[in-house]
Amino acid sequence: MSLTLYAHPFSSYCQKVLVALYENDVPFELRLLADDERIAAEHRALRPFARMPVLVDDGRTVVESSIIIEHLALRHRGPVRLIPEDARVALDVRSMDRVFDNYVS
Repeated sequence: MSLTLYAHPFSSYCQKVLVALYENDVPFELRLLADDERIAAEHRALRPFARMPVLVDDGRTVVESSIIIEHLALRHRGPVRLIPEDARVALDVRSMDRVFDNYVS
């Protein structure tokens, strides 16, 4: 298992993904998008519009924080369920996720 996360420390979207990774103790490499042009170039090669976060999982690129969290729940499930198993309750969680992303952040 090889996970690499391209993220900026001040991005709330990146913070969401970091919470998911740390809550379930998922090992990953953090590539900070701050002042390192080499890391920024790697990031742009993966996502030309330079949006973040970007997760690379064994060669597969996954983008957008909520999708990354869903991907982690499927591929790297840990003891903490961030998305409820009950589909109806999961809809409420996803709805609140969208509200916070689109209106609060």
